[in-house]
Amino acid sequence: MNTIYIEQFGPIQKAEIDLEKNIQVFIGTQASGKSTICKTIYFCQKIRDYTLDFLMNEEQFASNHPNEYFNNYLKYLTRQFMGCFGKTTHMQKFRICHQFAEKRIVIHLNQDGYVRFSFDKSLKNEIEALMKEASELFLNGFSQNEVRSILDSMTALAVMKQQFQGALYHLFENDKEIIYIPAGRSLLATMSEQLYDVSTTDMDLTMQEFIHLIRNTKGKFGTKIPDMVKNYTKTVKGQINNTSVEKAYELIRRIFKADYTNESDGEKLYFEERHWVKLMYASSGQQEVLWILMLLFIAVLEKRNSFFLIEEPEAHLFPIAQKDIVCLISLMVNATGSKVILTTHSPYILTSWNILLYSEKVEGLQKGKKQTIIPKNQRASFQSFAAYKMEGAEEKTRFLESILDEESHMIRTDYIDEVSSITNKELESLLDMEME
Repeated sequence: MNTIYIEQFGPIQKAEIDLEKNIQVFIGTQASGKSTICKTIYFCQKIRDYTLDFLMNEEQFASNHPNEYFNNYLKYLTRQFMGCFGKTTHMQKFRICHQFAEKRIVIHLNQDGYVRFSFDKSLKNEIEALMKEASELFLNGFSQNEVRSILDSMTALAVMKQQFQGALYHLFENDKEIIYIPAGRSLLATMSEQLYDVSTTDMDLTMQEFIHLIRNTKGKFGTKIPDMVKNYTKTVKGQINNTSVEKAYELIRRIFKADYTNESDGEKLYFEERHWVKLMYASSGQQEVLWILMLLFIAVLEKRNSFFLIEEPEAHLFPIAQKDIVCLISLMVNATGSKVILTTHSPYILTSWNILLYSEKVEGLQKGKKQTIIPKNQRASFQSFAAYKMEGAEEKTRFLESILDEESHMIRTDYIDEVSSITNKELESLLDMEME
């Protein structure tokens, strides 16, 4: 079991999200709570990583009494929560519960409107044991011979971080890299050449961490993707999934219409060998979709087991490109075992998922047939798929309603066609008026 329950948080009255699903799609009007759900899932998943950051903070252990460690850890989580959602004193009393296996973390407001964290006793005890181990290593462990012998290949801090990371992966039963791709991405592309100088202190936590991720990933794209793949296979042990990598690049070229590189004189898009533009002058669609494509490709190439949260992948994209990005996301999930949650306003995105879902239902039963309509590595499994609309009787009363049809194994077409039906009725009325 890996579930997040949300009660009375922002526009969300009540929601239960099953994180065991590989692909989940959320659709709803503006301000209906899609971003709130994504950020809540992201924050709950990132508690594991924030715990690692705390354990690697030597100053924390050097300047505080052991009895204060866990309380300071809770204060640190509170600061991270406020960085993600802002101040809480004006909020209604909410409750967020993240349950995984037999463990549970609850986030709620106290009477004064301040956020509080509650951990299961067993989970708290295991985190405190890691804090004790970290303090001992920082305060006196680095002088031991066993540590000094490791320093030939890597620093003691790197070894320590790797050790705690593995322990936390086991403790939280989650070894996936957590990646949040927010809306409004084109601004970062416009400012690409000033990105390292941008101050992130006034941004929310998700955008800060997204900028940090881009800064760390740019260096991988010193050449075009085909050359990058050749260099990767020469320098890294292990085999790549050639079929998935080639198909991912093919889809990226169809969506992006160019090759992205990060060269010494800036980020460029190559349309041909000698025809290129700086990223800051590229089209709005290319700027919006760039880092969705590049991060998905890195996951496929390096076979990274990731958890992606993507806001509005359709932004500024032509409908055919929207279909292709859905195929790329599904390809990445199938190739790496990753999970994806995305928000959308686009009926084209929903229809594209329907094609992949229905292909799995129909073509999945056609054993031994050479000719296929949808390649097997792009199909979506109904059992591991979920789709919801944000629904509610009042403006601030929102809950999740599944829009999957058990019989057809697809997203219900009545919801996809809702806007079309409204416009068709208006058109029919106008035609009747003209006839009269």
